Amino acid sequence: MAKWWILVKERFSPASYVPMILLFTWANGLYLTNSLEQDWNWSRFAVVFVLLLSFFFRMRLFDEIKDYEVDLKINPTRPLARGVLSVAQVKKALLVLIVLELVIAGSLGLSPFLVHAIAIGYSLMMYEEFFIGDLLRPHLTTYAVSHTFVSALLGLSAGVAMTGMDLTQLKTEHGLFFLMNWFFFNLFEFARKTFAPEEERDHVPSYSNIFGCTGAWALSISQAVLGVALIYFLHPSLWPPIALTLYVAVSLAYLLRKSRKTAAFFRNISGVYLLVHYIILICILGV
Repeated sequence: MAKWWILVKERFSPASYVPMILLFTWANGLYLTNSLEQDWNWSRFAVVFVLLLSFFFRMRLFDEIKDYEVDLKINPTRPLARGVLSVAQVKKALLVLIVLELVIAGSLGLSPFLVHAIAIGYSLMMYEEFFIGDLLRPHLTTYAVSHTFVSALLGLSAGVAMTGMDLTQLKTEHGLFFLMNWFFFNLFEFARKTFAPEEERDHVPSYSNIFGCTGAWALSISQAVLGVALIYFLHPSLWPPIALTLYVAVSLAYLLRKSRKTAAFFRNISGVYLLVHYIILICILGV
């Protein structure tokens, strides 16, 4: 277990991931609960949180395996690359987590099981890079958005798991809400791979390297704008646009001075904004 804790601390920091997964689960679950006029169930929420925590951790493990060969050359200090755990051990853990998720989802009802099984299936396709990895890998943005789409399916899984709703009850507005997750996870993905010119490394693709600093910033902001537009369409409230405006304003520091410090600030403030966005959603929907 000590070796697994090393991997968790270094590659799946509880301080970063747990609050994000908690808020993500809460917001998506609360949305569908309110839409169906059901009472909020904290016990059920705890189970759904564990389900999504397992899913996100499994995504991290997938990436560790996929990046293993590259990490041996470029990031040799990462846990798998330096031999803390073997690829075989991680693959066994992945199988255990998949079974665990199916059991948990199944215990919540048929609809939660079916939706989460679809999300698992999509995640396995992601792991195989949709069987067109050679085609996808040279196109960083296309590669990213094809993978982050799983967040929309996971949001749906959280909502259905919280409510146990019949899938025939799903409406267009439900789909639009869960699609919002895709845009915000795109924002997170684009921002975390946006750097100052002095931070760029050979053979390590980044959005700032491909589109320039201004282009990478604009790409990130565009996703926040799309996500907020969807929320405003579904739930007209000034709080999401206000939060977006503040985020855009402070993130301009990166464009005004493209340094290592401001690039790190942009990456960090984008993560904070993601959390703030989901907190605002929870408040709008009613805690």
